Amino acid sequence: MPVTTSIGRKSQYIDCRAEIGVGVSAGIAQRGTIGLALKYDVLVLGMSGTRRHVFKPVCEISMGLRERGIELSVMILSTGEGVPEDFPGTFAVKDTFMHLTPKELEQMKPAKVLIAHFGNVKRHVLYKARMLLRNIDKPCIIVCQTPIDFEDFAELGVRTLYVRPIEENVGTKGYVSGIITDVARGVTCSKSKVDETAREVWISMPPQYLEPSLPFEAGKTARYVPTGTKGVIKDIQDDKQGRWAMLEGTDLWYHTSKLEYV
Repeated sequence: MPVTTSIGRKSQYIDCRAEIGVGVSAGIAQRGTIGLALKYDVLVLGMSGTRRHVFKPVCEISMGLRERGIELSVMILSTGEGVPEDFPGTFAVKDTFMHLTPKELEQMKPAKVLIAHFGNVKRHVLYKARMLLRNIDKPCIIVCQTPIDFEDFAELGVRTLYVRPIEENVGTKGYVSGIITDVARGVTCSKSKVDETAREVWISMPPQYLEPSLPFEAGKTARYVPTGTKGVIKDIQDDKQGRWAMLEGTDLWYHTSKLEYV
């Protein structure tokens, strides 16, 4: 007899990893492995599993998103625990620098949105995100513990959803589409943070949603609300994403949905 009722769950098929889990990193996976969904729009990236880089939040965020109907794959990078080769003041053996393998880049291509989990050192987060987005043209949601803003990424030449560098300073193919902070390694991820991540996924998914632009004008003083950066608007630019304003004393464009008059 055919079953005609359900209990509100949707099955998801996931191709398990070839290697066994390692206990020091929450028992989820070894470096250089991927838990591949049958079809996926989202790819969650965890740094290489070590005693320092415990990616417990990755599995909790992944399960939470699956419960909300988002199909995703989870990749643990082969060399994700270091810093990029261009990180200031770094001297190390080349193989210990954070980098992406050709296989990892190929596995990232089917995803529409990336979620990258980093740590609590702000400069590390900024440079690692820039290295990632230099190599892949995707929107990326940053999950980390340290307080950070779109403005911080844009100052380093990383394109973001709400703040972007001037064209000659752009140094990435992809862009930061969302930021989730106060998510610590090895600590249980709260439901509110999973909800916040799910919201950012839907915002980042093409066709992308941007808050309505406000009619700001050049010559007036405005403030970027998240960080308090303020100045006189010296230029206005409109494109398909809305209206952007440049403040005096900066080389950044701010989406006017995040500005207010002072």
